Amino acid sequence: MFTNERKLFHEVHHNTQFSINVYGGPQDSIEFDAIFNLYEPVTIETCYDDTNSNEKQLGIKNDKGDWNTNGSPRRIIHFDKEKLCLLAQVFDGSNNIKDAKLSAIQLREELDILRTFNNVKTTLSSIDEKFMIMEMWHETNSQKSGDIIRNIHFAHNGFDRIYSGPHIGVGNPLFKSSRRICKLNSDYDNIDLLNVDFNYSQRINYSPAKKHNEYMKLIAENSWSGKVINDYRIVARKMLNLGGERTLIAAIIPPKTSHINGLLGFDFKDENDLVLAEAMFSSLPFDYFVRTLNKGNLQPNVVAKLPYVTSKYNSALCLRALMLNCLSEEYSQLWERLYKKEYNENKWAKEDKRLSDLKFSNLKSCLTFETSCRTDFERRQILVEIDVLTSMALGMTLQQLQTIYKIQFPVLQSYEDDTWYDQNGRIAFTNNRSMTGVGFTRKDFEVIKNEKNGEFILEIEDDTVVDGPVKRTIRYKAPFTKCNREKDYEEVWHNFEERFANI
Repeated sequence: MFTNERKLFHEVHHNTQFSINVYGGPQDSIEFDAIFNLYEPVTIETCYDDTNSNEKQLGIKNDKGDWNTNGSPRRIIHFDKEKLCLLAQVFDGSNNIKDAKLSAIQLREELDILRTFNNVKTTLSSIDEKFMIMEMWHETNSQKSGDIIRNIHFAHNGFDRIYSGPHIGVGNPLFKSSRRICKLNSDYDNIDLLNVDFNYSQRINYSPAKKHNEYMKLIAENSWSGKVINDYRIVARKMLNLGGERTLIAAIIPPKTSHINGLLGFDFKDENDLVLAEAMFSSLPFDYFVRTLNKGNLQPNVVAKLPYVTSKYNSALCLRALMLNCLSEEYSQLWERLYKKEYNENKWAKEDKRLSDLKFSNLKSCLTFETSCRTDFERRQILVEIDVLTSMALGMTLQQLQTIYKIQFPVLQSYEDDTWYDQNGRIAFTNNRSMTGVGFTRKDFEVIKNEKNGEFILEIEDDTVVDGPVKRTIRYKAPFTKCNREKDYEEVWHNFEERFANI
């Protein structure tokens, strides 16, 4: 399977996919070879070269960030009836090999990773009576019908807030705020979670266009709380960026709020199910699963195939999802209903002075500004721990988690390799395109990058708050360091392995 990223065919789009298929005559059994994520024909030759023992740089992109044309025998996926049945079971819940859809598998060892997903027999579709999926407002048609209206503003209450896709990030309902003039996907600014009030909500693009009673009549109903907007819900970006930093991007939104169809919503009868699902939706293994489906949109039939696994790691996963998402007082009821005294016994799974275990031991039954993780360093670490805990719950190995990261997430790797944190846990510089405006420019950062100590000041203008724009002074403390996700996975994995050994 080829992708036209290297523009072998200039007359078609660079994302266009096509295949070269070689067919033979009738055989007694089904068997064939497949190679995916091809960008040059020469890769096929090197895959079948018996003298080629290449074991390095076999991801979708190489270490330079270019599309990978390296070949290796490990890239040849030899399909037979058993492997086709595996794909049919994992992606369609079927035992009929005719239902098998070939996913974009980079290396043959990924088949073993898919087997771990297949060993989880419970999917979201199996708890169908306890959750529902909704699109809510259609961005175009709902304006035409007079249900919602374009209105770039800070909402004065939850009912007045209608989320769009860019507003949320992975485990972050306060990821970005619309600019005063918001016409493009780039017209959003990152929110500094350390510099917002506890009652903060971002500037959004739409308001209800009808009177409240008429508006409420249009809201979908469920069988447990009446209207879906009576509940905390998960929303996930509907457009799936298969080649981006992350593909599955989901967060929890509070009651009363709604969203346009750029987000897909999930309403759960049980809030424990809601938070556990959000933890898993925020993990790299689930992101990988969605990515291998090779779909452009997150449709209900895709979500229904996601595993839903309960394990001894539930409490740790739920706590971390809550600490990521409960960023304002609107989440007080969710936190207070789910808080457990055992949460205070948690500890970070990595040694670093920017991570204090007081974060856990100081947790209270009431939600405060300090409950949630707000520094960039803390939030990254929580996501790394969620990756490991989800992998353990699925029955994966550390090596399989690292394989997923190395092979299928080249953009995330490139961002990790050029994101620098100060000693207060703030990002001082990043090449992450979704965080434009965060930290110093590259030119300014190069001047201070190697400083061993000292404080460095950045003056910014913040227009993500109600009384903005306001001038802010952000202080960064040297030295500046990067993180290594593979090494962090190892440290966190061994920590949790020891911690949960007798549970």
